[in-house]
Amino acid sequence: MSLSDSALAADLVVIGAGPGGYTAAIRGAQRGLDVVLVERETVGGVCINHGCIPAKSLIHAAGFQKDIEHWNDIGIETGEVSVDFEAVQGWKGDVVEQLTDTIRAGLDDHDVRLLPGTARFRDSSTVVVEGSRGDRLVEFDHAIVATGSRPLELPGLEFEQEGVISSRDVLQLDAVPDELVVVGGGYIGMEAVTKFAKFGSSVRVVEARDRVLGAFEAEVVDAIQETSEMYTDGIYTNALATGLEHDEESRPVLVVDHDGTERRFAADYVIVAAGRDTTAARERLDLENTEVELTETGFIATDDQLRTADENIFAVGDAAGEPFLAHVAYREGKVAAAAAAGENVTVGERYFPSVMYTDPEVAVVGQTEGEARETYDDVLVGRVPMSSSGRALSANKPAGYVKVVGAPDGTLLGAQIVGARASDTIAEATLALELDATVDDLRGTAHAHPTFPEALADAADDAVGESIHSH
Repeated sequence: MSLSDSALAADLVVIGAGPGGYTAAIRGAQRGLDVVLVERETVGGVCINHGCIPAKSLIHAAGFQKDIEHWNDIGIETGEVSVDFEAVQGWKGDVVEQLTDTIRAGLDDHDVRLLPGTARFRDSSTVVVEGSRGDRLVEFDHAIVATGSRPLELPGLEFEQEGVISSRDVLQLDAVPDELVVVGGGYIGMEAVTKFAKFGSSVRVVEARDRVLGAFEAEVVDAIQETSEMYTDGIYTNALATGLEHDEESRPVLVVDHDGTERRFAADYVIVAAGRDTTAARERLDLENTEVELTETGFIATDDQLRTADENIFAVGDAAGEPFLAHVAYREGKVAAAAAAGENVTVGERYFPSVMYTDPEVAVVGQTEGEARETYDDVLVGRVPMSSSGRALSANKPAGYVKVVGAPDGTLLGAQIVGARASDTIAEATLALELDATVDDLRGTAHAHPTFPEALADAADDAVGESIHSH
């Protein structure tokens, strides 16, 4: 190995410029640290370039198909509608570019030095960054690992096989496929159903467990499946992918054991959406040259400051383990950077909402009713249908419900929302939980009318038997 130029010195080196990494870099600079940020691919990481943002952009575009049908129903004649998917992809790319440009500008404004390349630890105070112009040595006081994850490969369904693609690759398709098979019925798989079924694809989902969306309570799953055939037709549970073949046109054919019956599903693409994996990113780091330790499940072990067993090194986001959520990485990046600057700050017991961009959307935070009943004999539960919301009806979005869960003394424990703008409304419930609010606090908070979040107050009323709008 030859090192080009002289070694760099930094108070803080951040490895990975995804949500956790660029947030940590900027927060560290805001705290007066000299920061070097290392990124081997693109600033913004998977979320902005290959995940959250492009996926939600396509879901937004696909949603207009249904909305346009409603416009015609209420007298706004649109005529024949066609989709230029290449143009949609171009618009999606513009969204991504605008966000990455904003991040780069923020890094520049805070004098964060961006170093392209792949970082690996030489020891607990030095990393070597392998770049296209040679290797650079970076000496540091503290380091933050924010290396993220990549789509999980399944044996027999490796991505190099013809027609087998990842949840990242499907966002780059230049045309809407006629047929898709999705392996994995988690939120990534079901969001794939949402956008491509609306664009006109025939989509099948193969899920090994007895129901899709196992991370959500059954009531949530039932609610979205009741709204559309796209969440019931072509959904195969208790179905295990056992092999891959190709037909005479070289299209992939997924072989599936469905409750003991062998099925073959031909498609233009087989999308593997079975989870995320941090192994490759972690192995590139050469952590054996440090004192960093791993958990039994293979993630980097951290304390409540995100500090590893090596006192100089922190880990945030996917590298530190589940949940693999961008907003978790954002929060952890801020905490780790502040801790590296000497602040006495911890992650603490935080409430992180989970959101799924199906139609209708799903958003949950805190405890479910079932979880609450494991602790309390008597639980306050309030539930109102979105069909009772004036705002939902006026927007032609009546599907779903809002539910709040409280302890017997009225302490708010959690909220579950299935409906339009659930991803926005859940923020109020999350803030209420963070502030130790009660069901009465929700009831007593004035909400503008008509709005989607009004349903939270209605559900809180229902929890104490004083609902105005539930039925």
